[in-house]
Amino acid sequence: MEHVLQLYQEESCLLDALAEFVAAGLRLEEGVLIVGSTPRWDLLIDRLQKSGVDARAHASRGQLKLYGAHVVLSNCATSGGLDRHKLSRLLGSALELARMRYERVRVFSELTDTRWRDGDRAGAAAIERVWKPLLGVHDFTLLCACPIDSLEGDTYDGTLQALCNAHTHVSPAHDEAGFEDAVNGAVAEVLDTQLVRMLEALSAAYRPSAHMPPGQAMLFWLTDHMPRTAEKVMRRARARWSEH
Repeated sequence: MEHVLQLYQEESCLLDALAEFVAAGLRLEEGVLIVGSTPRWDLLIDRLQKSGVDARAHASRGQLKLYGAHVVLSNCATSGGLDRHKLSRLLGSALELARMRYERVRVFSELTDTRWRDGDRAGAAAIERVWKPLLGVHDFTLLCACPIDSLEGDTYDGTLQALCNAHTHVSPAHDEAGFEDAVNGAVAEVLDTQLVRMLEALSAAYRPSAHMPPGQAMLFWLTDHMPRTAEKVMRRARARWSEH
């Protein structure tokens, strides 16, 4: 069971990650469900077609399927917010249908992304709590996305940490190698060698529960224990990231 959180700042970077995720599932003969928006679906199909994956053919035979994110959320809306039980039943039914035809299933969900962009962070967290029991029952691979910049200090107010803890894996950027280079280079600029080694050891020992690149784990540790240093590191990492 993998529950991956993909952070992104640019739509093109998310589409790159999503196209790779979907193409891998289609290649492995898995059922692929997209709980997303029609504009993003159209961009995904176009990107897959241009990369040599006949996404339209996979969609026509039902291996690749779209469920509208806004329709799903509208059907589960209540005066108090979100009917989590109804959402769980709806998503569970979609998974059961897919599992009837395919041994393995993978899902991309735009639900958390939609709530976050609407400014409803509590709603985004509530959706993640719906997915957890479904993952235990249906054993599928789930990719979620959220428009968060982890080099921005304001995101470390507890909400990002909670989102990460709800996932098994966190990717701070589609280009993880470039992200790591930016963070490691910034850390080396701000701290001396001995402190860098200490930071690496402490952030590895006390890293969040989700698997993530070492650079992201260091940012979490710094914001919790050395917030002023974290600000300097993120400012310099951002400058490096913008140049990569």
